[in-house]
Amino acid sequence: ALNRENKFVLTLPKCMKPKLPPQRKKLSAAGKGGVAAGAAGVAALLWHINVEAASKPVSICVGEGDLKEKVLPHVPLLVQQPYRPSPWATNTHAQTILGFLRGLSLDAKYRRQLIIAHDGGTLGLDWFHGSDAWDHAAPDAPILLVLHGINGGSHEGYCKWSCSSAYHRGWRSCALNYRGCNGLPLTSPRGYAPSLTHDIHYAITSIKARFPKAPLFAVGYSLGALFLTKYLAEADHGLHASMAANSSAFEPFEGSGLVAAACVSSPICLSNNSSHLSKPWTTGYLYNLAVALKVREFMQEHRASILAGGNFDVDKAMACWTVGDIEDAGLPYTLGFNNRFEYYEQCSSLQYIPHIRTPTLFLNARDDPFLGVLPDEECARNPNTVLAATSHGGHVAFLQGWKPFGPAWMDHVVLQFMNACATHYPASARAETMAAARAGAQEQRQELHQLPADAAFTAQLHQQARQQEQQQEQLLHQQQGENGYPGEGGEW
Repeated sequence: ALNRENKFVLTLPKCMKPKLPPQRKKLSAAGKGGVAAGAAGVAALLWHINVEAASKPVSICVGEGDLKEKVLPHVPLLVQQPYRPSPWATNTHAQTILGFLRGLSLDAKYRRQLIIAHDGGTLGLDWFHGSDAWDHAAPDAPILLVLHGINGGSHEGYCKWSCSSAYHRGWRSCALNYRGCNGLPLTSPRGYAPSLTHDIHYAITSIKARFPKAPLFAVGYSLGALFLTKYLAEADHGLHASMAANSSAFEPFEGSGLVAAACVSSPICLSNNSSHLSKPWTTGYLYNLAVALKVREFMQEHRASILAGGNFDVDKAMACWTVGDIEDAGLPYTLGFNNRFEYYEQCSSLQYIPHIRTPTLFLNARDDPFLGVLPDEECARNPNTVLAATSHGGHVAFLQGWKPFGPAWMDHVVLQFMNACATHYPASARAETMAAARAGAQEQRQELHQLPADAAFTAQLHQQARQQEQQQEQLLHQQQGENGYPGEGGEW
């Protein structure tokens, strides 16, 4: 066809013309105003939540003494600055879930050291990035020992970031893996529980035997905090030292062997914790199901070892959906308890906090879904313990900043507290703690024949440790050859 300018123009029928996408309609002024108002509303909400969270200072409960007067003034993160959670993750469940995912943001390598307990149990001490090497740091460089939560291990995010934070300060750092956890074989009739505090004693003894000049610190998370609390109360009164007093085992320290300790996101009271998580149609019940799943995974992995111990119906426990039902199926009985309520009573922390003499920080969030109760009265009456409670933080999270997958607020607080204790806690007070532990150990030796039957049996087991050591090591090496577990010093 010719157009008006006498130029040929190609025309296509309507059916052959390409269909162009419809043009987007431009927002009207009212629409643009609505979008802007919505964005401003979201920003205002985040700002309000962040300001509200940051406006509440950290609640401190501590007894009168050296810890309050000489140590806490040098922990500004607790006494001068409020905790500011991530602006877009202030909710307790957001904090808890994102805290669980924090392990994906750090690649950690460990060198595993195996430890054999008196009853044949196998523990794994994982040294972060080979920091146990003699040329890594000076012989008197501080060491941080990390205790993980239920069915966890050194692979957990909070373990990796805690070890990393200490490592980059020039410290040595390691995480203790409990019996059967994180790839360890279950070589004893019993699994792990906060009642087995001598497992911590073995780890501390092993560390101090290798680095006797190094100041040692420990931090426990969740279930690990229950472990650590019970151990501190017992060791500060000479209980663990007295168990090895009549044997030739190397005993390089008195008391807990720790300069300072920290217990983060401890449930404190297992009875209240169980009640909170057992209410159906609540978010706490979902956490209960998640923990029960981890327990069932542990039982399935070590099914043969558990059945060899006898007196426990594994199939019945595997069919249970909640932690309480698994415990009612007989799990506490394998640990030496008649029922779960006796287990709750013996492993909860309220009865042990008043007896701690090692400077100890309890760090909890009030919105922690696993928190049983805050030990405010117990810490306020003990000059050696301090409770720091925040309004937000979730469970083992305390995330901060717009990018919360790096070091958490709790990592900085714990190390700042420990450094303050090492620098400003009076040597005279530390000497008094050692003297009290020494007196307690002597009293335990004198009254050993008056102890209950199970306690006396535990003492005998400790006294036989040296005789059983060689036999257990040979057994372990045979199992390693069959199952492919790395030996001492192997990369993990």
